[in-house]
Amino acid sequence: MAKISTYATATPVAADLVLGTDSGSADATKNFTVQSLFDAAITLTAYDDDAAAGVGGLVAGQLYQTTGAGAAPLNAAGIVMVKQ
Repeated sequence: MAKISTYATATPVAADLVLGTDSGSADATKNFTVQSLFDAAITLTAYDDDAAAGVGGLVAGQLYQTTGAGAAPLNAAGIVMVKQ
């Protein structure tokens, strides 16, 4: 098998596979999709608005998502926001 550094590089897409170890299955070697890795790494806490995010401990520049319980236009769940 060739050295990994000799393989071409590419821009990944969600369906691409990455080789890894599943620690929950006796360290079995498995494929993971790029999307599954992204989903596991990016989990945003939900807040009603910027003020609630601040009370929750976020500082300027951090990301959060809306709960849908905020005042318009933040009355839709899942809007990705940057704490001001």
